[in-house]
Amino acid sequence: MDKDPAVVLAQTAGFCPGVKKAIDQVLELAQAGKAPIYTLGPLIHNTQVIEMLKQKGIRAVDALDEIKGQAGVIVIRAHGITPSLEAEVRARGLEVIDSTCPLVKNVHSVIGKYAALGYATVIVGDKGHAEVVGLLGYAGERAFVVADSEEARRLPALDKVNIVAQTTQEEDAFLKTAETVKSRAREAVISNTICKPTRDRQRETQELAGKVDLMVIVGAKHSANTTRLTALCRRLCPRTIHIETEAEADPAAVRSARRIGITAGASTPGWMTDRVMGRIKELRKKEAVSPFHALERLIELLVDSCAYTGLSAVGLTYVCMKLQGVRVEDRLLILAGLFVFSLHLINRVAEKGVGAVESRKVELFEKHQRPLIGAAFISGLLALGLALFLGTKIFAVVFCCWILGALFPFRSLHGQAGRVDFPGSRDIVTALGWGMVCACLPALHQGIVFSKANYLAVVFAILLVFIRSVMLGISAVHSDMIVGRENFYKALGARTTYAILASIQSLLTAVLIVLLAMGWKSRLVGSLLAGNLAFAAGSSTCHFRGTPKGFWAEAAVDGQFLLLALLAWLGGRL
Repeated sequence: MDKDPAVVLAQTAGFCPGVKKAIDQVLELAQAGKAPIYTLGPLIHNTQVIEMLKQKGIRAVDALDEIKGQAGVIVIRAHGITPSLEAEVRARGLEVIDSTCPLVKNVHSVIGKYAALGYATVIVGDKGHAEVVGLLGYAGERAFVVADSEEARRLPALDKVNIVAQTTQEEDAFLKTAETVKSRAREAVISNTICKPTRDRQRETQELAGKVDLMVIVGAKHSANTTRLTALCRRLCPRTIHIETEAEADPAAVRSARRIGITAGASTPGWMTDRVMGRIKELRKKEAVSPFHALERLIELLVDSCAYTGLSAVGLTYVCMKLQGVRVEDRLLILAGLFVFSLHLINRVAEKGVGAVESRKVELFEKHQRPLIGAAFISGLLALGLALFLGTKIFAVVFCCWILGALFPFRSLHGQAGRVDFPGSRDIVTALGWGMVCACLPALHQGIVFSKANYLAVVFAILLVFIRSVMLGISAVHSDMIVGRENFYKALGARTTYAILASIQSLLTAVLIVLLAMGWKSRLVGSLLAGNLAFAAGSSTCHFRGTPKGFWAEAAVDGQFLLLALLAWLGGRL
């Protein structure tokens, strides 16, 4: 994405930890084959995310009466519910998963503690909001909800009162209202239950709003925390707009602003904010198109269409052939490119609109679904035809791998049997598939399957592709895409994932150094060592400075195979 220093994105924009936890829990249920899955009310207040979850079989219901039968799972949403409703839910006999935000649960505990001591409860929040309704259930009979100081002045005289906040309240407004409530009571306890992510988001938003002449708030119009952010910004920056999608961005306002700040509510995924930011930068571009801009658009087109991924598979196959010491066979290079292009395109088309693909591609896949599916299957048939031409053994391997890869995104349709849902399954299956077509097929074709050189090529290919897949998965998680434990990074966490990646990079480097010291194919090994060290340096930079987003992330990660192929070719020419 083009850099524009006049467009600033808040670091705290996007999902809060409670929302991420809730989404992770329902995704794990879906991937475990649980069905049907219900959430009592929308899991979070974001229309686009709820629609994505719906496409994964996760349905929101407004009342328990909408649930028929005794089968399935019911999920308590992030906002929480009352104790009486929870008891009714559990009495239904369905499996119950509590996805209440831990920080909301903390407010439940605070209210319950003081209610048991005879304190009345005053909640500073929005009447009728799902979280506030749940909080009231823990307060007993003496409970009140006030939105501001004006409403607080109308409270009756109170003896002992505990004052709490809806977790997404504006802190200054809460403290002011709490003081008004305090003046109405003989004894008052002020429990500041505004969550830390909200306070951090509000603090950064205030700082940003004071430095720009246009603030853009991204999030659902019915999201309380997002509308509150909007009101907060308007006091500091009168030119503040609240939009749900990039289509609502006002071109005139964007083009006339000297400096623009962007933030988002706690229920807004990072990929939605990225789309808005991309649209704003696009509106601010000059009319003239530089050669570099044209090159950038070409790379973006190649990446979005999966053609770039297919080319990277060609590059890796070339490297494997050089390691195996076999003749470079053009037909095998083409076969690998068609195979990988076909399966990656099938996966992206199958998962469009549910967050598993980069959000900027969603519109592309929605508008051109049929042509893309046609291209995927035609390239798959071409790969199978080429494999048949190369021999029955080659065809059998390619056919089995292609069928398994094409069915992978639809595995939830086949029930529990045969499901591939172990942690990091997507990354591991992808690595094995690439390893088979890029390394095993050339060896099978040349009759050197059981040679040491082939073992080296297969391990080299699988480990490199595993690193590639995990790195792209990290980028997906950082963009708040809807991915589950099939994503290695999501399944094992940041520390373990980066430790494993570092170990693999170290192992590959050590093996190449040993081979170089032994004098085995010195020029080739030296070239691959240089390429591997360059990619390791890039991976370390991503770890410490943040993983790039957008098509550049995919271009950089897949580009390692093209770089290795170029270095291997140069090594053979020198």
